[in-house]
Amino acid sequence: MKKVILSLIVLLVIFGSCKNDTSKKVEGQKSTTEEVKVEKKAVDSPNYIQEGVKIAKSTGKTLKGKLKAAIHEGGLVNGIKVCNVTAQKLMDSMSVVHNVKIKRTSLKLRNLKNAAPNQEELAILSQYHKQIAQGNQIKPIVKEAKDEIHFFAPIFIDKVCLNCHGVIGQDIKPETYKEVKKFYPKDEAINYKEGDLRAIWSIVMKK
Repeated sequence: MKKVILSLIVLLVIFGSCKNDTSKKVEGQKSTTEEVKVEKKAVDSPNYIQEGVKIAKSTGKTLKGKLKAAIHEGGLVNGIKVCNVTAQKLMDSMSVVHNVKIKRTSLKLRNLKNAAPNQEELAILSQYHKQIAQGNQIKPIVKEAKDEIHFFAPIFIDKVCLNCHGVIGQDIKPETYKEVKKFYPKDEAINYKEGDLRAIWSIVMKK
């Protein structure tokens, strides 16, 4: 009788051990599945910084191409005219091409037809200027809203920009600036140096 009871106890212990081992395997499988799901989600998530930079570069390249062609055809004065007439139209057309809203804005506006910075853009401009004053590099910024992604990136002054945005009498010929004032009577966008922060890209993308 004692042998029978002892045998039953041994069987119960073995059965219990097997059950615990199976439970551990199931838990381990569940954990692995969850990790795969998280990893897959991260891979599938769009890279909004990369996309924003791509759109900004594409738009900037298109604008510069038109401006350079106009200057090559009729000098700086012609470039100013073409910029005044076509710049905003090009921005609108590039917005359609990329299915986003593209805007350039600054603390010092030239074309008053361009929208002045809103509160969010003012905050970004202020942050960028503060970082530059502290000697820090500035990078693109992404902010998420409910159904949208707001992308911001700096626009710097390069050497060719100084012909119309530099210092009068030093970079800008007085006669050239007279033409600028004809198209932009309330122009503020001068006295820049090469490498200065001129403006920002403000691009709104759908999630």
